[in-house]
Amino acid sequence: MPSERFAERIRESLAGGERFDDFSYMFDTLVALRRPFHDELGLSEEVVGRILCVVVPDKPAKYLRAMRGFRLHFAGVSNNSELGANFSNCVRPAALAVRSENEIVWTPSVYFFNPWMRESEEWF
Repeated sequence: MPSERFAERIRESLAGGERFDDFSYMFDTLVALRRPFHDELGLSEEVVGRILCVVVPDKPAKYLRAMRGFRLHFAGVSNNSELGANFSNCVRPAALAVRSENEIVWTPSVYFFNPWMRESEEWF
């Protein structure tokens, strides 16, 4: 479960059709995957929050739309171990290597492989 500070921010960031438990699962999974490389939990949570689009007003709208669509593909991830493994397998090394919020590149394909990508969707 994300820290209480992030739990509230996640609730505020849910797109239509998203569940808090699923978003929290993705958040916690990405924080855990980063742990061997980044031992400062608060900073890692901030980075993960920005990458996954927890409420931060300065994200480009195109990135926000793409990431919301990506997260929606993982509906039910908090209750399905196969889907959880699929999410972990979508994480690219760059999502683990970002050291600060200032290093984030607003290009979702840098951080995640999107196996459901259709030509009509924005994934850049």
